[in-house]
Amino acid sequence: MRTFPPVLTKAIAEFERRYGQPPTHYAVAPGRVNLIGEHTDYQGGFVFPAAIDKYVAVAARVAPEMSVVSSSVEPEPAVFFASNPKKDGIPAWSRYVSGMAWAMGPGRVDIQGHVESDLPVGAGLSSSAAMEMAFGCLWREMEGLLISNPALALAGQRAENEFVGVQCGIMDQTASLFGVADHALLIDTENPSAPTPIPLPEDVALVVCDTRVKHSLGSSAYNERRAEAESAARKLMVPSLRRATLLQVESSQAMNEKEQMRARHIVTENSRVESFVQALKAKDRDAVRHWMRASHQSLRTQFEVSCFELDAMVDAAEHSVGCWGVRMTGGGFGGSCIALVDRDKISGFVKQTEAAYFSATARYPLFHSVSAADGAYAAAL
Repeated sequence: MRTFPPVLTKAIAEFERRYGQPPTHYAVAPGRVNLIGEHTDYQGGFVFPAAIDKYVAVAARVAPEMSVVSSSVEPEPAVFFASNPKKDGIPAWSRYVSGMAWAMGPGRVDIQGHVESDLPVGAGLSSSAAMEMAFGCLWREMEGLLISNPALALAGQRAENEFVGVQCGIMDQTASLFGVADHALLIDTENPSAPTPIPLPEDVALVVCDTRVKHSLGSSAYNERRAEAESAARKLMVPSLRRATLLQVESSQAMNEKEQMRARHIVTENSRVESFVQALKAKDRDAVRHWMRASHQSLRTQFEVSCFELDAMVDAAEHSVGCWGVRMTGGGFGGSCIALVDRDKISGFVKQTEAAYFSATARYPLFHSVSAADGAYAAAL
């Protein structure tokens, strides 16, 4: 029998308070951290995320008329027809909800729902994909739909690409659905339906180092980076940059400077993922640190998605006690870094990193020690 995470217990209680009756169904979906393999998933590359024990939870029942979904952290509820959801005229947060109804196809039942989350918004932990997967699992359970996890992940990606307008890859939805407790997932995004769980060392903790900065150009710049990568693949005449070599990238005369930089990052990042996984299996601290540092440097110089605060956090964390390695995680332009830290040195690591980061930025960071968790699920109450 599953133990409800506190955030789900809260969602159920708040549903009853708001709607005057108990919910009939619930769903829970985890966020994720990505240990290495950034901005490769929309070019068929390798990624290495872990679902984490921070969640989006929803309690729900069939609605008498149109869908109404509330949230404790959003002032305006989502109100829409699940059978014909529209992009306009609804709060921005709720497009991830109505977008899933749209992406799963016509005929979705309308719901009353309430959302609670302990995922920090804007920290790069993929609260958006967790929202999509929670509602995807919810509709699948409530309607008895025969839709597989791979198909549900693709529906989430389509919702984000075409309904919300962020040209993300498939990593976040896959990690949220396929997560395995105490494991990270090696995902070949050319075949994301078969991720390989890799056990994490028992004596190593995952510490999310939140810069508490989110620069506004994030989503538009993300889309620009994807467009540049796609243009690079076309000019190299490969189906995706997964199929390009570094020699092809370096010798090409067809790409402009930006396209060559984006391609260089993606091609070398794919190689780093495979090397990092082997280093982690071997518990080779020096190699783990090397590959995480190299990944961050490439994201900073070749993909240009880091920022002053992320760089300051990496520098602060890397020189703190117990740190195996650290790099930015997520789309960039703020958000968080992920650090691998000796489990018995978390307190000292946090204290030293906080002091060094504040000294460099005059900002107080946040830290979240997280564990790798199982993937999204839904059930009747």
